[in-house]
Amino acid sequence: MAELAELTELTGRQLGLTAVRGRLLLPKEIAVFLRVSERWVQKHMKDGTFPVQWRLVGERDRVVDSAALDDWLKKIVIEAGTAPLPLRAIRKVKRR
Repeated sequence: MAELAELTELTGRQLGLTAVRGRLLLPKEIAVFLRVSERWVQKHMKDGTFPVQWRLVGERDRVVDSAALDDWLKKIVIEAGTAPLPLRAIRKVKRR
């Protein structure tokens, strides 16, 4: 029984993983995480259309808090079976 308790207390840090939430991410890291190009991330940050608030560090570097990125991703992901079904089309022209 003691062996089972040891297995349930295993954490990501023990496996060599670092926490993502609460880190400052550069556009290069964001691009890898979102599977888009770094240029796309930088373009949208420059245009002001990037959906997550970012901060300017130095003259050119921009960073995003990973917690804000995680919150945004949770908002846009719809779990299977939770999306509403589309409404049935209403016929506007009546037949005689």
